[in-house]
Amino acid sequence: MIIQPTISLPQGVRDILPEESKKIGAVESGILSVFERYGFKKVITPLLEYVEVLSLGMGENLKERVLKFIDPSTGRVVAIRPDITPQIARVVATRMRDYPLPLKLCYNENVLRYQEVNDGKSREVLQMGAEYISSAATPQADAEIIIIAIEALREIGLKSFKIDIGDVGFLRTVLERLNVSEPERKLIKDAIAIKDTSGLEIILDELGGKVKKDDRLLLLNLTTFYGEEEVIEKARSFSRDAASLNALHNLQEIVDIITEKGLKDSVTIDLGEVRGFDYYTGVIFEGFASGVGKPILSGGRYDSLFARYGYPAAATGFAFDVEHIVSALDRNI
Repeated sequence: MIIQPTISLPQGVRDILPEESKKIGAVESGILSVFERYGFKKVITPLLEYVEVLSLGMGENLKERVLKFIDPSTGRVVAIRPDITPQIARVVATRMRDYPLPLKLCYNENVLRYQEVNDGKSREVLQMGAEYISSAATPQADAEIIIIAIEALREIGLKSFKIDIGDVGFLRTVLERLNVSEPERKLIKDAIAIKDTSGLEIILDELGGKVKKDDRLLLLNLTTFYGEEEVIEKARSFSRDAASLNALHNLQEIVDIITEKGLKDSVTIDLGEVRGFDYYTGVIFEGFASGVGKPILSGGRYDSLFARYGYPAAATGFAFDVEHIVSALDRNI
């Protein structure tokens, strides 16, 4: 007796039928039109990379989510890309070294990530992104990349959304000056990440004199540093060292440029954001839309990445989750 195989798909992937495919196509066309308007050129990267090459440019959270296998022809470990940005770094470092800076590159690709069976997340993500590579970090470049994200969302008709902007450099400066162990520093960071003021207070009480009074006050306030532009000024009043003040000044410049463009209403400030703490080096941001509980975009400045591929350069960028954007559009009608 012939046993018919069960006809199904692996966990976390799905077919996209014509109606939704049409919506995705419209979103992609609208976003690409904005990328092109700002001078971004599209590149296409391969689905597969050698894992040791890809790992150079990945944060720790992604390294644990790479799907990999042994290439029978070479015996080397090959990975299916979980993110495009490390590929952009490799392409620039190996194939575009002679191109003048700044480089403005964009992409429209699928990525694949390992997910736990019961976490409800997709393994396959439709990503569209833009990367701005330059010789030095500037608030103008950071502001432009955020403005592009806002204008692209407006271009496709999304009305109810916000971009949360923070600066991991500010938080890193605050945490690194504390006279505490690495595990203790992580406890503080994790409490700030979930804005748990009472939990953070307990942690600081247990640390006692290790944390100075001024630092304690700043850390507790970090759980509330969320809202309008005034948050930056409030944080400045608590800051004493040049590094944290410089980070706040840079963030203020970015917000000023966005405001001059008439897009201030699309952004909020979150100085307690710790996403990508070990990957990003400066401004970070995430986009959220009404009716969708997951980010529709994420990005930030990552100046140390390209040097890992032998091409020191400053860089900032972001990626849209296209399917989340389609969901947001369906709910915003």
